[in-house]
Amino acid sequence: MMSRIATVARREFASYFDQATAYILLVIFLGINFYFYFQEAYILREASLRPMLSLLPWLLLFFIPAVCMRTLAEERNAGTLELVLSQPISVVEFLLGKFLGVLLFLLVAMAGTFGIPLGLTFGADLQWGVVFSQYLGSVFLIAALISVGLWSSAMTRNQVTAFIIGVTISFGLYLIGLPTVTLSLPAPVATVAARLGILGHFSSVSRGVIDLRDVLYFASLTAAFLSLTYFAIMRERLSRERPAYGRLRLGALGLVGIAIVAALAGSQLRGRLDLTPGKVYTLSPPTAELLRGLDDLVTLKLFRSTDLPPELTPVSRDVDDLLADLDATGGANVNLIRVDPDEDPEAEQEAGLLGVNPVQYQIRDDNAVSVQERYFGLAVQYAGESEIIPIIRGTTDLEYRLASMIRSLTTPERPNVAILTGHGEMGLRSGLQFANGRLSLEYDVSEFSIDSATTAVPDSLDVLVIAGGRMPLEPAEGEILSRFVDEGGSLFLLKSGVTADMQSRFAGPMFDPVLDSLLQVRGLGIVPSIAYDLGLNEQVQVPSNLGLAMIMPYPFWTLAQPASGHVIVDGVANVPIRYGSPLQVEVEDSTRVTPLLVTSDFGGRLATPLSIDPNQDWEALVSPEDVTVETLAVAYTQPDGGRIVIASSPSLIEDATLRGSSGGLAGMVFFQNSIDWLAQDEALISIRSKDRAPPQLLFPSEWLRDLTRYGNLAGVPLLFVLIGGWRLARRRGLQRRSFPEGGALV
Repeated sequence: MMSRIATVARREFASYFDQATAYILLVIFLGINFYFYFQEAYILREASLRPMLSLLPWLLLFFIPAVCMRTLAEERNAGTLELVLSQPISVVEFLLGKFLGVLLFLLVAMAGTFGIPLGLTFGADLQWGVVFSQYLGSVFLIAALISVGLWSSAMTRNQVTAFIIGVTISFGLYLIGLPTVTLSLPAPVATVAARLGILGHFSSVSRGVIDLRDVLYFASLTAAFLSLTYFAIMRERLSRERPAYGRLRLGALGLVGIAIVAALAGSQLRGRLDLTPGKVYTLSPPTAELLRGLDDLVTLKLFRSTDLPPELTPVSRDVDDLLADLDATGGANVNLIRVDPDEDPEAEQEAGLLGVNPVQYQIRDDNAVSVQERYFGLAVQYAGESEIIPIIRGTTDLEYRLASMIRSLTTPERPNVAILTGHGEMGLRSGLQFANGRLSLEYDVSEFSIDSATTAVPDSLDVLVIAGGRMPLEPAEGEILSRFVDEGGSLFLLKSGVTADMQSRFAGPMFDPVLDSLLQVRGLGIVPSIAYDLGLNEQVQVPSNLGLAMIMPYPFWTLAQPASGHVIVDGVANVPIRYGSPLQVEVEDSTRVTPLLVTSDFGGRLATPLSIDPNQDWEALVSPEDVTVETLAVAYTQPDGGRIVIASSPSLIEDATLRGSSGGLAGMVFFQNSIDWLAQDEALISIRSKDRAPPQLLFPSEWLRDLTRYGNLAGVPLLFVLIGGWRLARRRGLQRRSFPEGGALV
């Protein structure tokens, strides 16, 4: 059986490369793919295949029906289908051979795109586990669409008609899972449609997680359309009056029904392979250790309406997975409860008392669109106390939030963190509201000021944060802070050596002799100059002469990268440092200090005063010989246990940066990790530092950047053109070759 399937597959596969049409399709597929990928990827500066994957389903929507339209329609039109099936080969073997032949051809097309990840390795440390999952998800999608294309080709003798049918059915599978469609359906129907939509399952696999439910979906979809294809072939070989035809139709419909039920019922299955770096979709070891160490019952109560909007289906599924993992790991000490306040009055009353309130969503029911309230919140309960998440909007940091809540409820004493005030620094209600909210999950946070009556930092204080400041410290204040560190206290200093004014677009040096002295005796210092990064930086909107806003890179807003494997920065990247200053490190014992954040290889420093206008000619401003890596954050440990973290910009934790910057989340994670390390309480760092963002794309030279782009955009399609030209020329040469009568080709 396998040999006959392989024979048909080889024949089908080879037939594509015997025609110029196949090479034209390959060149068009690859050219469009490369063109739009590099247009977006180089703007985003991300080493990720996501720009390709966002386009791929829509490209395959037309490409696969074009490839499949001739497979069976041509056989039927030429009358060769019956001739082939009269040979010692079954319809199933013939059909599977056709399927594999088309699949092999399309795998060649996908192999042509592999130059993208290979080229990206010149500019980033690629996440190969995610890349593998993305290509595997593409294969799943291709296999499902091939089965649709084969069925379309089996339904008609006309190739154009087969193409139209294939595109229409495939588009329907795309469409039924989109929010624009599900919002127009009644809630129960919308839920089913969301599960049957093909794009949601493709997106799930392409994020780096191979989920058993997605694998079952694609297998079921492929099997369903192959069953319909088998029926389409066999129905012309059987008389409709014979019982065999009825059994055939019933069997085909039964297989399709089983496939649909399997795809829907598969949502209840659990089992996945997490290929992301750091296993970001898998429960972290510290979380597991926290749950196993519980000494009493923790209740996780999920308040969720049954008929949530379909766009929340992927989020709801991820929430279920995470809660199930927590429940299984915690064993008898974790109690997972799911309630629907819409159906249970007691649950509704409890949700209101806890502060889990319904949210308004647009719901369609009975052909009418209305705004209705739905519940989707979570409560963590322990020993009569509760912590809540009123609205679950995503799962990016949900594990960390739940772990910190459990830890907060089950740990009687929490470390104390204070923000120094009195010198123009940012405060908990003036610039640090967001940071305060996140820190308060784990710490008791307060403000602390030094006055004439203060002789020392209170012993109860574990970490003191100095966030900027417009006025220098007094010598007496410096002595108090220095003694605090000498006696084992921890200090987090966020301070730049420059002051920047965006209204005047001018930056000048800023000195604080007391703080400088405190750092200098420990071999540290903040240089009164401004750091830049021509390679990795944030983008800003700048008004143009035409009155339109232009988006351009701003080297003074650097995106700092990890400089070491220190626990603070493990898994953290793209930390926004705005108008930061280089740090000076001259510590005799190098084991005491660890660089945390640095610029890229395209960084450097400029002396102040200087203009900070984003419209500057940066090439004229910066000398190539001055480009170097600059240190922007360090961690320092004294022999007696005192710890210091210096980050060269107070804007790192400012509300405006955290809420308005693309790297704001990374900045917050860095800040929280630093506080944990300073408090010598590192249990949650690895959970918080799970990073789902792709690495930044930064080529060491322009020619490598261009080689990656044009090597793919022009080189790969040209390679297929040359192979096609050589193969077709060779084939025509063999056809024209004459043979001696009765002779043989030698």
